[in-house]
This record gives sequence, structure tokens and C-alpha cells, in this order.
Amino acid sequence: MQITVTVSDVVVREAGFRGLSVVDFIDSLIDKGMLASQEAREHPVLNSAIERIRALRTAPVDLRK
Repeated sequence: MQITVTVSDVVVREAGFRGLSVVDFIDSLIDKGMLASQEAREHPVLNSAIERIRALRTAPVDLRK
């Protein structure tokens, strides 16, 4: 699969600081995200906390207080 993305100068600089190509740096970020996602599924308490946070972020806010 091929995906085209636009990356910021900050990402390009970070890749350079780490001595990586931009593609390798983005791949490492994706890998880290996948690993974190897998770990969250393996820990139900953490997964539950994440779901509660997501629910709070999407819940409507009553500003008439």
C-alpha cells in the first residue's frame, strides 16, 4: 500500500536529529503507536480508563453553570 502524507518541518528535523530518514522515523512512530495500542488491550484497567477519558472528551458540556 502506498500512502502520501505531508510532514511538518519539525518532523523532518526530529528525524534528522535521530539520524533517520523521514520514512524510517514515521515508521518508528507508527510501530510505537501499534505497540502502545496492543499493550492497552492487554491491560483492561488501562483500557477502561482510556475509554472513560474518550467519553469525557466527547460528552456535551453544559456551559450554563
